[in-house]
Amino acid sequence: MKKYIYATIFLIFANLNLFSQSIGAFSGNVSIEAQTYKKDSVINAPSTSEQILSNSYLNLNYRVGNFDISTRFEAFLNPILGIDSRYKGTGIPYKNITYRGDKIEVSAGNFYEQYGSGLILRSYWDPLLGVDNSIEGARFVVRPIAGVDARIMIGKMRNFWETSNSIIRAGNLDLNFSEIFKNAFPNNWNVTFGASVVSKYEQDDNPNLILPQNELAYSLRAGLYSPKFSIDGEFSYAYNHPEAVNNFTYNNGNGLILNMSYYGEGFGTSLSLHRVDNMDLRGQRDARSTQLTMNFIPPLTKQHFFSRYSIFPYSTQLNGEAGLQYDFNYHLPEGSFLGGRDGADFSLNFSRVQSIRKDKIDKYTYDAKFFDIGDTLLFQDANFDFTKYFGSNFDLVIRYANIINNKDILFFSGAPHYGKIFVNILGAEGTYRFSDNFSLHSKIEHLWQTQDSTLHEADNENGNWLSGLVETTFYGSFMTSVALDWNYGNEFEDHQLLFYTFNVAYLMDASRFSLSYGRSPGGIICVGGICRTVPATNGFYLSVTSSF
Repeated sequence: MKKYIYATIFLIFANLNLFSQSIGAFSGNVSIEAQTYKKDSVINAPSTSEQILSNSYLNLNYRVGNFDISTRFEAFLNPILGIDSRYKGTGIPYKNITYRGDKIEVSAGNFYEQYGSGLILRSYWDPLLGVDNSIEGARFVVRPIAGVDARIMIGKMRNFWETSNSIIRAGNLDLNFSEIFKNAFPNNWNVTFGASVVSKYEQDDNPNLILPQNELAYSLRAGLYSPKFSIDGEFSYAYNHPEAVNNFTYNNGNGLILNMSYYGEGFGTSLSLHRVDNMDLRGQRDARSTQLTMNFIPPLTKQHFFSRYSIFPYSTQLNGEAGLQYDFNYHLPEGSFLGGRDGADFSLNFSRVQSIRKDKIDKYTYDAKFFDIGDTLLFQDANFDFTKYFGSNFDLVIRYANIINNKDILFFSGAPHYGKIFVNILGAEGTYRFSDNFSLHSKIEHLWQTQDSTLHEADNENGNWLSGLVETTFYGSFMTSVALDWNYGNEFEDHQLLFYTFNVAYLMDASRFSLSYGRSPGGIICVGGICRTVPATNGFYLSVTSSF
């Protein structure tokens, strides 16, 4: 049956392409990643039975009139290590047709959706993380007047090459009062309100527990945005949803997000707060890791650009955390004492995340008062960036961060490995443009690291690191780079190793070709608080991307 589906889609796109110049627009993009693996017992880098592992995809889109037709072909032959092996194979997991009118929108097939901040529903695709929880079903959107967006949907989530056992039904309403009542608010002000509801049906097939077959969650949100300040918030509530990731607790869940910002002359500042309890919602009760995630909470931590940030990222704890983040950004004017002739930028960031207090009642329930913060520190980050400009040819960035990461809880479910790790990292990087045809980018960093528990097993992470990078760009299209990471402070002498990556890349119109060879210590990749583990590797890596 699959081959007939593929052939039909191919014929549709082939015919659409023939007439695209006159009746529509045809576009797409392709990506190929391939990695070789050489066994390296010193860094615990595995070998594989295949010489090369690869992840590839091809997106095809066609727009004609009010219709959009999209599909994506994927090939994991076999998945690169770190990507879930259940993606192994080839197929077309994404197929969508959408009609967009002036006031209505109808979608059938696969689609992605997010309500508000994502507290009760967020489906998305991130090939870097190996996450694709698209919804296969139907969606209807109506926008009767400016400022009103109402939508409903029904479907099943992607579960590798199949769909989930559950059915998701959801609805959302977004109102922008500044558009509905145009004369009621000052210019450039926006006042918004939103409400969402999500229902999941999954048959109870557990022989030992009586599980709810219908699970319900809802959220309410509001925002006020002006040229000088903004404030917005969202509250969510999920009725009991026993599942593997919450140890089958029968507690209800809730979440709260608050964001406040102020914008002045040359500066901006913001404060974000959130609290979540038992809000890890899944498309199936037995799902774990990044499988079938239904929701998301915006992280309260900064995405750093340090070379070894993969040692200490933050993984959001949807089943229980409370935290805050403060940001301050200031532009030092040209001609000022610190800004100099060409000005400078300074940013300060602080975040802290704690556990929430949970008092156990019995095996399946607990008591968690809303304002009761736990005693366990999960993560803390105090950092600053200073960027100095020297004309149009040279800029210099100095970065510093002090980080505490409760790694055992965040990544090992409390098992004793590191305890808390304490990190200080200082770095400097600069870019000098010799001409329009040649530029040089380089950086150097030092990381000091300790932990509050004794290490019993050798690894590629502990101790102090010295890192450097040199990157050249010729004619804006040909790039070379050398990156070095020296773990000279590892507590195990035979692991005080130098890691390296050599890379060449070429840009041609909308295509990029990159080939690298290196010995990598591995680590953890996190995007938006969602993480996956990357094993140590020794080998070649090829990346090809192109858009058309």
